[in-house]
This record gives sequence, C-alpha cells and structure tokens, in this order.
Amino acid sequence: MTVIPPPAPPAVPPSIPDPRFARDITRYLCAAVHTDTKLARQAVEQIIDEPRRAVASSPGVDLACVLRHALAARRRHIQRDVVLTLLIIIALVILPNAPGTALFGGLLVAWIIVALESLAVHYGVLARHLKRENFDPGKAPQPTSTRHRHRIAAIERRDRGNVVVFSPYAPFVGYGTTMSTWSFALDTARPQEGKQVTPFTVHELNDHLAAHIGDLKLPGVHVENLLLVNGADLLYAVDDRTRGELLPDNAGPPREQVSATLLRDLREDGNGRARPYLAIRVTGWSGELAATLFLRCALLSDGRMLFLEASNSLLTPVRERYRAADRMLDAPTARQWWALVGTAARRTLPTLVGAPFSVLAGLTAPLSEQSKQRRQAREIRHRTFNYGASFSIRDAAGDQVYYRYFQQMDRELYAKTVEHRVLDALVAFLEDHHIDTGELVQRQTAIYNTGLYAAGNLTVKDSAVGIGGSIAAALRRGQSPAASSPLTPLSPPAQPGQPMTPGR
Repeated sequence: MTVIPPPAPPAVPPSIPDPRFARDITRYLCAAVHTDTKLARQAVEQIIDEPRRAVASSPGVDLACVLRHALAARRRHIQRDVVLTLLIIIALVILPNAPGTALFGGLLVAWIIVALESLAVHYGVLARHLKRENFDPGKAPQPTSTRHRHRIAAIERRDRGNVVVFSPYAPFVGYGTTMSTWSFALDTARPQEGKQVTPFTVHELNDHLAAHIGDLKLPGVHVENLLLVNGADLLYAVDDRTRGELLPDNAGPPREQVSATLLRDLREDGNGRARPYLAIRVTGWSGELAATLFLRCALLSDGRMLFLEASNSLLTPVRERYRAADRMLDAPTARQWWALVGTAARRTLPTLVGAPFSVLAGLTAPLSEQSKQRRQAREIRHRTFNYGASFSIRDAAGDQVYYRYFQQMDRELYAKTVEHRVLDALVAFLEDHHIDTGELVQRQTAIYNTGLYAAGNLTVKDSAVGIGGSIAAALRRGQSPAASSPLTPLSPPAQPGQPMTPGR
C-alpha cells in the first residue's frame, strides 16, 4: 500500500519588507556578526554603545535588524568565553597533580565547546533563520535590555535621515571607498553668440539635475539631498541656526534630519562647513554593489562662476565567508560536519587564550562605560568632542575583490551612466539659459575618459589611467593606449575574484 506523506505545513508569511532595504545584503551582514566575533564586537561597541555619536548610513541595509543579531551573537560569544574561562580555572587547579590530563583534557574539552558553538551558529541560526527562503527581518532576536531596545529604535530612525555626520577625513562614511573624484569651475557669464545669459539659481540647477537623473532605467536608483558635516565642527564651527537644527542638546547625538529650508540656504551659501550634496545611488546585485555619486554645485562671484565637484563611492560585495547561509542544508552532511569540526580545531587555541580577557572586559564594562562618558562630557565642555561616525559595518564587511565578472562591469555601467546623465543634463540646462558650453563640452570629454586628457582647471583624481597623456598622443608615439598608462584599465577577473582598483 502506498503511503501518502502528510502535506507540509504552510509557510508563515514573512513580514512586509521595507522597500529601502535589500534582503540579501542584510542577510549576509546578519550572518557576518554571528560568524565573526570581532565584527560583532565592533558593531556593539562602536555603534550601539556610542549614544552621543552619529550612526554611519548603511545604504540598502536594514541596520536595526543587523544590530539585533549582533547583540544576540555577543551574548552567545560571552557565554562561550565564560565557559572556556571556567575550564581554564579547572585546568589550572588540577595542573600540579596531573599536568598531562589538565593540558590534553582541557584542550579537548575546549575543542568540543568551540565545535558545539560553531554547529549551533551554522545550523541553529544560519540554516534555520538566515537562508534566503527563511529570512524575515521582522523576526530578528530582540535585545534583552530596555536600554538596547531604545538605542536600536533611535538608530533605526537616524538611518532614515538626510544628514551624514562623519569624523574621519573623508566625508562619505558608510558609502564605501571613494573610487574617483573630479571637479571644475565654469564661467557662467559667457553667453552664446548673439544671445544674453538668463540668470539662474543653484537650486534650479540642483533640482534640474535631480529630476533628469531620477528617471534613469537602472536598478535601485535613489536620488536624495544630503547634508554632510564633520562632527568636530558642530560645537563651534557652524552657524547658530545650523547648530540649533543639528545639535539641539550638546549632551546628545546629532539629529538625523534637517529642514529643506536649511538645506536650500546652505546650498546657496556654498562655503559653510556643513555642505549639501546631491547623492545619486544605484544599487544592484541584491544590495551587494552600490555606487553613489556625490555631487555639489556652488555659484560663486554673484552667479558668474559655477563650481561643480563629484565623488564616486563604491560599496563592494561582502566577503565570501559571510555567504555561508546560501550553502547550508537543513542538517549537516558528514563532510560539512567534519569541516566545521576541523575549523573549530584551528580556532580553539586563540579562542581559549582570548576568553579570560573577554570575560574581564565584560566584568569591567560598567566602569569603562562610566569612564568613557566622563571623558566625552569633558570633551564636550572643552568643545573638542567629535560627534561623527567613524565605523560602518557595511564598509567593514566589504571585500576587495569582485566575485563575478558581471559585478565589475555593472559597477562601470552604474558609475558611467550616472556621470553621463549628470553632464548631459548640465549642458542642456546651461544651453537653455543661453550660456556658452564649449568649454564644458571639452571637460565633459575629459571626465568621460577619466584622466586621458586634462586641461584648464579640471581636476581628476584616482583614475585607472594616468593623467598627462591622451590616447592620440600615445598612438603618435607608436605605443598602445594601455602601454602609456601606469595602471591597466579593466581586465578579466582573476580567481577567485578581480581585485578592486581605485578607478575605472
């Protein structure tokens, strides 16, 4: 008689995903904090436990979901370290009487503990909750403390704002590596032949560029106006109005949102320490590849000179080991089981040695936190405190290689398409206002070639091809264009991936 198996229970429908977030990149970062002890610790210490500082934006990432998983991972890591520390104490007690048993038995038991934790992570968390078909951001483990719940709720609000407060030199924290920059100044008082210049405002130009870029037929195009400011400038270097909107309470973190009126006024000023940018982001590969062009327009000398600057930033694919959930079965095969056990053996000794220091740090954490708060309060009184974000979990998880040739090509597609649209829209806008665009068209060609030609006051940095010679000049010398350049442009990816290079 044929036995008909009972029907599988219906799947529980996941919570409705937020359209701003990409599920895969969020999944991978959740897996990263569970499998990388250092990354989980950095996420907790440098994001959650820094209530006075801004939070780095994480484009495409549900940061609140990742941080909830980071807290759960830290709790498990601490429990493991407590058990290993107790094991060390027991081994030290019996060491004088039975040194062989203490050393061999202690290492064996430590190996078992580390292996069991690894199996629990991979098949109790990754396979059960972080596989593509099982993942639901709404079911992320909730923090056990009220303080952490409130902190993550605040971070979730800030991650949706229009302000980027940074602390390092580069202002684009959270948006990846700056791959290239270019800038130029243009005389906007020079009319077309036989015509008179029609005056315009920087707001009209900014809105025109935003409108023409927003209809690009690329995946995940997002255009927004952002205010960028260094966190060290908030206490004394910005005007009172900007400080009032950004930092209403010196003892608290900067606000995540400023008014559109303030953005307009700062854009019109053009010289303040808080500067508005038009951010054009294209996100592909389920959030693993995000190219952002930061564009700033400034009208100087009573509107007679236009200055335009642009910086291309790239968020790269995450490391291969953070994708472990995609390779997990519901239960380990013998080969996978032995692979995890073997990996645990290599990790046992460093984990065992580090466990007492981890426990000691946990025991002294309240005192360390009080000391940090007193130090920060003192820096605020002395106006030396930097409110800016310096750590981005999305940046920290990024790799330096492309894992697919198409990823490398799509990075080219995103960046160059956006640049073309920006410059074409700029030419059209100036022509509509009867401004001579001959000089701009020359510089447009230089930017497209990214360093093959440079003239006038155009600046191109960090290109894939050396500045100072054109293709035509190279051909006249009897060289190939590639031979005239110190770095070779795009080449097929090496195994296992193509190294990232600063430029295109």
